[in-house]
Amino acid sequence: MEDLEQRAIETAPHPPLWWFRYVDDTYCKLKKCHSQEFTDHLNSLDKDIQFTTEGEENNSLAFLDTLTVIQPDRSTKVTIYRKSTHTDQYLNFASNHPIDHKLGVIRTLYHRADTVVTNHQDREDEKSHVNNALAKCGYPKWALDKANQPKSHKTRDVGDKRPNKGHVVLPYTKGTSEAIRRTFSNYGVSVFFKPTRTLRQILVSPKDKTEKKDITGPVYYIPCQGKTVTGQCKESYIGETERSLKTRFQEHRRPSSTASEVSNHIHIESPGHFVDLDKVHILDRDSRYHPHHGGGLQPVL
Repeated sequence: MEDLEQRAIETAPHPPLWWFRYVDDTYCKLKKCHSQEFTDHLNSLDKDIQFTTEGEENNSLAFLDTLTVIQPDRSTKVTIYRKSTHTDQYLNFASNHPIDHKLGVIRTLYHRADTVVTNHQDREDEKSHVNNALAKCGYPKWALDKANQPKSHKTRDVGDKRPNKGHVVLPYTKGTSEAIRRTFSNYGVSVFFKPTRTLRQILVSPKDKTEKKDITGPVYYIPCQGKTVTGQCKESYIGETERSLKTRFQEHRRPSSTASEVSNHIHIESPGHFVDLDKVHILDRDSRYHPHHGGGLQPVL
């Protein structure tokens, strides 16, 4: 994308006055008469990267969760943008989550109002909207007040020689987890909580489960299914591929795949031995090919 952006702006007949991008959303300023020309120029650079455009409406333009508004004097201001389908549903205060997480929701929404909204009155209106939305989610006034108090940094006494022994992350259970944290803190161990799995996470899946053979980017384990005079063959192979498991497995099984250790074993070293796709185990997965993770390798259950 960075290469495409550079080429697009450098070669555009009428480049935008500014261009900002976050992932696949861009925000640019240019004259209306050049809007379609620049869009066509962008879409001519790479057939696999195509852009659609959305111009300002009623002197305002949304970008992510911000709304830039052109005022009558031609100056601009920024407010918070919410889609028409936004429901103001946040983490419910009665849910089984640590109080730190709930206070974090309040602080995040207030921080967004303080750092994004440019007009004082709009900022107060946004905070009022946040208070009303959180009240509907069960947040009491004391929680709102506590979240808005300045944070204090605790320091150890000069005579406290206890070393920091690291930290642990534990599932959260109301009442029990707080007591465990106090006990661990006495021994210099910090405790952080993660919420337990919910019924929604267990029962609801927005996408169909990918079959094992169609998984892309797997780290896989192939055991030999052949027999020896002493019993089951103990040979196995661990590999990684950027393609689907089925495609790579078929290559391993071909007699002509001389570069494959699996093919050499079952066709040359131990004729009669074989491998079975159903017996292949996925050990890990490169999350670049996984829609729910960032870069790096991620475990697959």
